[in-house]
Amino acid sequence: MMNTPMNVCLVQYNPFYPKVGILDAYNEVVESYHWGFAALGHRVVRRVNSFDPEALNIVFGFQIPLQLGLIDSFPPNTIFFNMERYAGMSLVGTGAHYVASRFQIWDYSQGNVASWNAVGPRFPAYYAQTGYAPNLEKVPAGLTQDIDVLYFGNITADRFDALHKISGLRPDLTGLSVMTLCNVWGAQRDEFIARAKVVVNFSRGNIFEIVRVSYLMANKKAVICDFIDGLEIEDDLRRDNTLRFVRSADIQSACQALVADDAAREAYAARGYERFRQRDIRQVITGFFG
Repeated sequence: MMNTPMNVCLVQYNPFYPKVGILDAYNEVVESYHWGFAALGHRVVRRVNSFDPEALNIVFGFQIPLQLGLIDSFPPNTIFFNMERYAGMSLVGTGAHYVASRFQIWDYSQGNVASWNAVGPRFPAYYAQTGYAPNLEKVPAGLTQDIDVLYFGNITADRFDALHKISGLRPDLTGLSVMTLCNVWGAQRDEFIARAKVVVNFSRGNIFEIVRVSYLMANKKAVICDFIDGLEIEDDLRRDNTLRFVRSADIQSACQALVADDAAREAYAARGYERFRQRDIRQVITGFFG
C-alpha cells in the first residue's frame, strides 16, 4: 500500500474550537504524523471538526465524535488514534468497544492495545509507538534558564504536595524556584520550557506519560519522572538511565542534583534526545502499512 502515494487527512474534533484549546495536548503527536506521512511521499492535510471522504482519515481521539453521534458517518477505512488510558480495563459494552467493532484502532500504549484486543475488535489494534520527527524540535534555544524546575499540566492534590516539597527551603533559606503552568500550550509553553533547567512529570494512572515527555526529550530537556508501582514504561526508556524515574519522596533531591550540575544535566538531556531520535515516526507508519 505504501508504494502508492496516499491522501491522508489528520482529523481532530473540538466543538469549542477555536475558543477552547482542548485539542492542544495532541498537537505534537499530530504534527509528527504530518511530517512522517509527507516525508514518505504522501499528500497530507489537517482538519478540525471535519473529515475528507476521499482520503484515509486518521482521527485523533474517538471520544468527542462518539459523544456527538458522528461515529457512523466516517468512512470504513478510518483509523481512530486513541490517546486515553485503558490499560487493565475491560472495554466490553463500552463506546470504545463499539468503535473497535467498526474501525481500525491505533494506540500509543501496549497496555491499551491489550485491552482493545481483548474485546475482539474488527481489526487487531496497532501499537503506534510515540515517535520522533524533526518538526518536534521547536523549543527556542539560547534563553536564560532562570527557572529551576517547571511543571505543566493539571494540578491535583498529590502533585501540589510534591511540588511544594520541591520548592521547600533548606536550613540556609535557599531553595529551588518552581514554576507551574496549566492550560498553556504552543509557543508560550515552549518559552517556559526553554527557560527551565529541569521539568518534572507526574503520570496519571498506570501508563507513563510518554507523549508529554517525548516532546521534552526531542528538545533536549532534562526530565525527572515520578514513579509508582505498576507503571507501564517502555523498555527503551528504562535502559542506560535514559530517563530518571523516582518516587515522589525523592523528587526534590533528584531535581536539586540536576539543577546544581550543569554538565550532568546537559549530558542526561542529550542522552534522552539521542534515544528518542531512534524512534523514527516513519518506521511507525510503515510498520502498519508495510
